[in-house]
Order: sequence, then C-alpha cells, then structure tokens
Amino acid sequence: MPNLRLAIAVLLGCAATSALAQDSKPQDTPLRYSFNRVDDGFLRLDNSSGQIAFCSPRTVGWACQAVPEDRAALEKEIARLQDEVTSLKTAIAALRAPPPPRPPAELTPAPKSDEAKQLREDLHRARAAIENAWRRLVEMIVNFQKDMMPKS
Repeated sequence: MPNLRLAIAVLLGCAATSALAQDSKPQDTPLRYSFNRVDDGFLRLDNSSGQIAFCSPRTVGWACQAVPEDRAALEKEIARLQDEVTSLKTAIAALRAPPPPRPPAELTPAPKSDEAKQLREDLHRARAAIENAWRRLVEMIVNFQKDMMPKS
C-alpha cells in the first residue's frame, strides 16, 4: 500500500512539474524520456509507453527500477463496472412496459349495409334542399333589383 501511495504521489508530481517546466517554444523531435528530480534520484517517464521508473545512484553507476503500478486492479475494476452497466441496461429494458398488442385486423371487407344506402339518400336530399334554397335566394335578389330600378 505504501508503494501505491508513493507511485501516485510520484505520478502527480511528474505531471505537475512537467506541466510547469514546459518551454513556450515547441521542440522539433519529441523526447522519449522525461526526468523529474525527487528525493534521492529521478523519476523517468517514458513518453511513448507511459511507464514510470525510479532512477537512483547505486554502488556501480545508476539503476532504474519500474515503479509498481496496480494496473491489474484498475483493469479488474473497469471490467466489473462494464459488467454492472450491462446488467443495469438489461434490467432497464426488462422494466419497460411492452407496447400493447395490436387489435386483429379484419381480413374481409364489411358488406355495404342499409345504413350506407340511407346515408347516401339523406345526402342527396340535403343537397337538393340547399340547391332549392340557393335558387330561391337568387330569384329574390333579382326580383328586388327589378323592383328598385326606376322604370323608364
């Protein structure tokens, strides 16, 4: 557990110091490694793979050791959360009410009944009554105009 805390602190320190230490002018070729000074050595960040190593002086030169990551635990947690999301989506789909069933369609057309015939007759009579009323109205207007015009 202390190694994990150290690794997290080192990672945060690297991110903060590298962000502050960046030059304003861009470099032509990106560097493979970036180094940050820590207590008794340096942290080496591999810019291509993201791995972190702690480099310190030894009896014979310098040596770098990989900082232990708890990557397996992170991968396990990601897999667990993905499974949980999948199960929750399944549960939501199960809780949704299914659409109501469609009523059966009638395959045979309904025969023309006496009501349809009666309706046509009623419409015919209504049309005749409206035409008759219109004709009378026009005749009344014509007669009114004749009465109002001065006789010469």
